[in-house]
Amino acid sequence: MINPFLVLSKDETRNLIREIGNLNSLSEFDYFNNLIPTLSDTSFSPEFIVSVLKFIVIPLFVLFITLLVFSLVINRYKHEQLALKKREIDTLVNDFLTEIIFSSYSGKEMKEKIADFKTQIPYDEKWCRYVILNKLIHFKQNIHGFDQNQILLVYKYFGLQSYSQRLINDRRWYFKSLGIYHYQVLDYKIKKGQLKSFLHHKNKYLRSNALIATIALSDEKFGVLDNYTEKISRADELKILDIIYQKKSKLPENIVKWIYHENNSIVILALKLIIRYKEQLTITQINHLLQNNDVLVRKETLLAIRELELREANETLIDHYPTESNKRNRISCLKTLGIIGNTKTLQFATEILTSENDLEIKFEIVNCINKIDKTYFDNFTAENETENNTIKKIVLHVTNPYLN
Repeated sequence: MINPFLVLSKDETRNLIREIGNLNSLSEFDYFNNLIPTLSDTSFSPEFIVSVLKFIVIPLFVLFITLLVFSLVINRYKHEQLALKKREIDTLVNDFLTEIIFSSYSGKEMKEKIADFKTQIPYDEKWCRYVILNKLIHFKQNIHGFDQNQILLVYKYFGLQSYSQRLINDRRWYFKSLGIYHYQVLDYKIKKGQLKSFLHHKNKYLRSNALIATIALSDEKFGVLDNYTEKISRADELKILDIIYQKKSKLPENIVKWIYHENNSIVILALKLIIRYKEQLTITQINHLLQNNDVLVRKETLLAIRELELREANETLIDHYPTESNKRNRISCLKTLGIIGNTKTLQFATEILTSENDLEIKFEIVNCINKIDKTYFDNFTAENETENNTIKKIVLHVTNPYLN
């Protein structure tokens, strides 16, 4: 064995002896701790960092990238396969539904054929049921010339009402709305009572969908609106009117009650229906409606009088005009007076003509006078020259069709 002291210098030998002496004076535990290199001696040395990168970090990173690429390729392949499968199922469903809806099968035969068809497709998959539902809705909305009840039978024999019910039972409002939409479009009236529980839901979209569906499925002459307290949006109003028109229903029996409804949305809906069905309004009803605080209610009332040409309301409008606070409604009032007006209206309009400073309103006053008496402005002269020139320009515009 080589003696370590023979290869060391004198100073190194002395230092080594000194260190050995120091170690001899330590306990066994401290002795071995001194022999172990500290973390600062090895962990962050360049050689250590290079080794970690080379043998741990880089291999793990390469493995991660490889797995990621492999996963993307597999997912892409699965997506393409599923898309191909969906196209095949779509064609099969379309052909089957076309055959069965336009057929004359009995209920028993139809049920058997549907049961057999369900074994040929992945019916348990949500997307497959979604394809069938979409096809049924498409048939219902776009194709005519067949018994519409066939669609409902197919819907029930496929068991799709259970799928719609699960959507309605979901806690999320958009799934509830989708299930409600299925009932509405496919005319599934059996569950219409269930929808009423959503008419006062805190979510306005769900509340809206439930209201439209309830009206669409209702045979109660739209009685659901009698005690409805929520505001009806413009979009929902149009949907309700469209449903009523499509059903070719008679004017709701409670239309008079709606005129006095506390919910102004119902009042406006009633006025639109009155115009649509050419129903008459009494002076008592008109007075009540014109006293409503809602600008839109007064607007629809003025429009109803004009569209229905209720000439008996002439004096009522003359009395209402000075109290009308909304500019657009004042203009509408003048337009209506121009349609139903008489000599008393002419006198009223000429009295307010020169005192009115708003040009839009003044224009409508001139138009109102001209409709009642087309010769009135032939010899008209105002005391104020500026006023006279302004009115002449308005008259020129009113009477010249090329300037309108």
